[in-house]
Amino acid sequence: MERPAKQARSRLTLHRLLSAAEALLEHGGLEAATVPAIAETAGVSVGVVYRRFPGKDALLRAVYERFFSIYGEQNRARLQSLSMIDLPLPKLARAIIVGMTQGYQQRRGLLRALIRYARTHRDAEFRAAARTMNGDAARAIVYLLLRHREQIAHPEPEKAIELGLLAVAATLQNILLEEETLHGMHEPEHLEEEMVRLFFGYLGVRGS
Repeated sequence: MERPAKQARSRLTLHRLLSAAEALLEHGGLEAATVPAIAETAGVSVGVVYRRFPGKDALLRAVYERFFSIYGEQNRARLQSLSMIDLPLPKLARAIIVGMTQGYQQRRGLLRALIRYARTHRDAEFRAAARTMNGDAARAIVYLLLRHREQIAHPEPEKAIELGLLAVAATLQNILLEEETLHGMHEPEHLEEEMVRLFFGYLGVRGS
């Protein structure tokens, strides 16, 4: 009977450590997420952190993998729900682009820190794995929208969807996540609508 209780405590401790790291990354960036700060926020000793992880990098990697794993599962569930409703292309694409925009807006601090962490990581294999993980959702969106390829005016619908999603993601990342945005641009009003216009305009989709 003791083993299950010990395993449950271990899982709880891991959850607290990863959640503490997420909170620090969200509000203070990579510099704020030190091992002592994570331990204090989680309510454990520094020794407990080092018993679970060899160092800060291993802990941050676990945070990255957990966040994007959960994020990916949520995206897949949402896309599955949208596919079952059988919405017309304009409404379907709008729901996807608005959802992307809101996701960036709501977790901008954490996303900024995690993207910076992956981008500057010394391990090339981890950087490649991070790109693959982040590309899964985009491929699912492409597959879903291609069901309506006849409503896309662009001569190459698949390429248009891929580049359109990339343009939206790059714009959101630059406006919301970069500490120094291109040309000092600030977040515009009605950002969701502007991203929908960008995506629809490139694909040649009519309607709203």
